[in-house]
Amino acid sequence: MLRSTLLLFGCTSIMLHAQWSWTPLAPLPMPTANHAVCAAVVNGSRNVYVFGGITAGLTSDDIHRSAFRYDVDIDAWFPLPVLPDTLGKIAASASVVGDTAYVIGGYHVFNGAPFELSSNKVHRLNLATNTWMPDAAPVPVPIDDQVQAVWRDSLIYVITGWSNNANVANVQVYDPAHNSWSVAAPVPNNNQYKAFGAGGAIIGDTVIYHGGASTGLNFPAQDRVRIGVIDPDNPLAIDWLPSAVGGQGARYRSGPAVVNGKATWIGGSAISYNFDALAYAGGAVVNPATAILQWGGSGMSTIGTAPTHVMDLRAVGDIGNGQLIVAGGIGLQRAVLDSVWLVDANATGIEGDAKPQALVHPNPVVDELHITYPDRAFTRFALFDAVGELILQGPLAAAPARIPVVGIRAGHYFIRLEGPDVTWTVPVVKIP
Repeated sequence: MLRSTLLLFGCTSIMLHAQWSWTPLAPLPMPTANHAVCAAVVNGSRNVYVFGGITAGLTSDDIHRSAFRYDVDIDAWFPLPVLPDTLGKIAASASVVGDTAYVIGGYHVFNGAPFELSSNKVHRLNLATNTWMPDAAPVPVPIDDQVQAVWRDSLIYVITGWSNNANVANVQVYDPAHNSWSVAAPVPNNNQYKAFGAGGAIIGDTVIYHGGASTGLNFPAQDRVRIGVIDPDNPLAIDWLPSAVGGQGARYRSGPAVVNGKATWIGGSAISYNFDALAYAGGAVVNPATAILQWGGSGMSTIGTAPTHVMDLRAVGDIGNGQLIVAGGIGLQRAVLDSVWLVDANATGIEGDAKPQALVHPNPVVDELHITYPDRAFTRFALFDAVGELILQGPLAAAPARIPVVGIRAGHYFIRLEGPDVTWTVPVVKIP
């Protein structure tokens, strides 16, 4: 049940949790979800790359090989040559080492037997020329929906995941310098560790991953954190620590990132689902979560909420300095998204922060939204719907500002306030 609340934004905002800024960017050339994502600096320019995935319709025919490059500094997307595979695929992962992006695994979907087939391919994109090189050595165990991360800018770890008809414990390690694969210490062979659709990272010599689904009736989504410590003298040796319950809820296909040295997860869902966004259990529509989760070393916490609902992320683009690019995914009611966001973890609204306050009310809002703020703190507003479409924008008059919302369709919205020195994004809910 929705309850009327006041949203106080500033010194004591959002229950003293960090409120990152979310800025809409140029949309993807096509709506895309369950896609591989990575980021790299090329010739001084920050870039984000999107490979394959599934587009609107969410049928097997909507799985594609398209690939795109986003230039962060000019806010523009450019097409890349399609993935050098025979069919489109989903649930692949991408990593960058040196001047090459490696797109590993994924799976194809067929209308008949074998219905789904995990890939053993490793595609290599030359980031300097934006051209595909010959495929690298194949993955020994075909894999999809894996946890994938880079250790010390040298080795790519492919951890657990799904292989054709089973959730596997394998940890497979690719060495780009020698184009070779090795076998590392597997995760413990049980459902507390084995997962597909989990998200994770390597921070220093520590592997950490959370969530995903495990083998069992209807593939239940997990709320477990698994940690492994890599031996720097023998990187194939991993000491897997006892798994822990995160305590902030299960997550499936959330967007993992490292923010301020901490493992972080954006969006995802609390229920596992098939590629069509219908739950494995009963076939109901699955909707995304908005909580941003972070592991602080001793436990999991919810550090804020995203202003948009998004799941079906394989990764987000880490462009450095606490900034992330969240591109595509699935929103509410199975909507495949083309929305793209710049997420800035440096724009916080925590206790002790001296940024201006804004009071946005009422919530829910029926006829008119009221915004109270210090004089000249904010000069413009923009109202966006849950999938990031701009609905309304304009200047802000002297406070308190009043924004009519009559005629805007029912749903979840958020408002961005802009001023000379600060930009804030505030969740709002409109009920007709």
